Amino acid sequence: MTLKLRCEDYGFECDYILDEEKTIGLIEKLRNHFEEEHGIDYTVEAVTQMITNRGHSLESIKK
Repeated sequence: MTLKLRCEDYGFECDYILDEEKTIGLIEKLRNHFEEEHGIDYTVEAVTQMITNRGHSLESIKK
């Protein structure tokens, strides 16, 4: 099952979209994007919390 993460859903004016399998690697890709493109160095835990705050379960992401 895939998960679609849009950068704009996390408060940025940005067209970046990740649409991939739900894995911890997806969180890392979004975290790297935030750092490289927006200059914000979030921890993996912070990005995970952001994703769960948008309604995705922690269990489904970390599989």
